[in-house]
Amino acid sequence: MNKSRKTKLLSTGAIFGAIVISVGTLAMSKKLRNNKLRKRLVHEKYFTGKIRKFGTLYLDDEKQKKPVDFLGFEDIPEYMGQKIEIRDTDKNDKNKLSWIEINNNDKKLLICDRNILKQISWDELNEQGLIFGKVVLIDCKKYILRLLTGDDENKDYTLNEWDRYIVNIENIIDLPICADYDKDNNSKEEESVEKLNGDNNNLWNWYKFSSITQNECSINQKCIIVRGFYSAVYSNQSDKDLKYETVGYRPVLELIE
Repeated sequence: MNKSRKTKLLSTGAIFGAIVISVGTLAMSKKLRNNKLRKRLVHEKYFTGKIRKFGTLYLDDEKQKKPVDFLGFEDIPEYMGQKIEIRDTDKNDKNKLSWIEINNNDKKLLICDRNILKQISWDELNEQGLIFGKVVLIDCKKYILRLLTGDDENKDYTLNEWDRYIVNIENIIDLPICADYDKDNNSKEEESVEKLNGDNNNLWNWYKFSSITQNECSINQKCIIVRGFYSAVYSNQSDKDLKYETVGYRPVLELIE
């Protein structure tokens, strides 16, 4: 082999080696960053009652703004058959969902503090695995994305998540306790103002907008339980395939550790 050809091969090999080292360094750097993020999230603490801005709602790959209208609910998107996803937290604060942290009996939950979709039925949520739960990955952490459990008034009472956390029947210190007007299903004008502006509704936003729960009716398996509307304790039934302007989707994330 002549000297010039040998020199050329050595030069090409050096360049190729430099590229390999560079790519390897970048990959290692990215891996270390991801490992640091995962390590930080693993040790993340949950504080009951803390508000967290986290995750972004997508409908058919289109990001959605967080609803903020608690009077007419005009800015809550209507469900039109799209694929529903909650993905990594968007940089824009307006696109970040708002959750309440729950750390109770070693269960770590993020309960959305409002409904984020309307005109959607129990059946439509169930078709996408969003009633009883499916595993999702958001910001490098695994969660079960599901609904709160409710209660069926036609059977013996069992403690459920709506009553435990929204109504707060156990008087959890870091969650607002329901006042008498929060438990009254009457719609007197003076009580309506108190309910709307009360501590409990200011956190959970249940007034005049019910949330679909996991629970099916014990007597009629074609109907389900919705909670909230006239009061925090209010419970009603709805057919699984029906949808309404004032019944919505309130997601829950259960941390998988």
